[in-house]
Amino acid sequence: MMMVKDKSDLTKSEVKILDYLQEYMNSSIYMTVTEIANNCGVGEATVTRFCRKLGFRSFLEFKMTMVQEFQNKGITEEDIKEEAVLPEDSVELIARKLGDSISSTIFNNLKALNYDYIEEATNRILKANKIYFVGVGYSGVLAEDAYYRFMDLGLNCSYFRDINALSAVSKFLKSDDVIIVISRKGNTAEINSVIENIRENKVNVIAITENLLSKLARLSDITINYNSHKVEVDDKVVQSKIIEKYVLELLYLNIVIKNSNK
Repeated sequence: MMMVKDKSDLTKSEVKILDYLQEYMNSSIYMTVTEIANNCGVGEATVTRFCRKLGFRSFLEFKMTMVQEFQNKGITEEDIKEEAVLPEDSVELIARKLGDSISSTIFNNLKALNYDYIEEATNRILKANKIYFVGVGYSGVLAEDAYYRFMDLGLNCSYFRDINALSAVSKFLKSDDVIIVISRKGNTAEINSVIENIRENKVNVIAITENLLSKLARLSDITINYNSHKVEVDDKVVQSKIIEKYVLELLYLNIVIKNSNK
């Protein structure tokens, strides 16, 4: 392992960790801090101290450096597992794990996002007679936030967190209107049913979703697809909402730049 040149500064437990990582260099990149600690017969805190002794802020940062070292073996940043948040973690450690996870999610999406679709979506928004933001649940909160953000740019906007309200106005939408639907899974039946009806009026539909194979993606003119990674706290998906907000902010800033260049 190129990151360690001298074992003399390591404790016996840290040497065990180093020897294990060297012997199982490929598989260890896929392991959590808990798995490595158990396999080495040491505590998780020892693994964390080992990483910090080598100059890394966290275990995840250490693994990403390992990826760079072993890139010739075909391992990439996308292969790295997120660290689980454990009941015994301090608030500082939880904050660090969450921050690392958010950073890696945004980093991965910098490479995964289709910027041609972002440009096309921006152009359609700028040409639109009216823009409608749609979402249910927490996506509805993002839709409302986007409404206020884009309205501040002087754009004619509205938003719907109630699908029945959207259904009621759907027949009045025209071909020069744009509807932006925020949905992680893209399979909400009520939303997709309304979008199907809206499509009959040739309304521009832009989807922001993680599920490229969803019905919503198939119904949309432009699908901005993202990748999210869960922080393993419980079953709530934190990262998808962060990256949805990130995409909306990217559209917003692109509009600001285009308006400033007019």
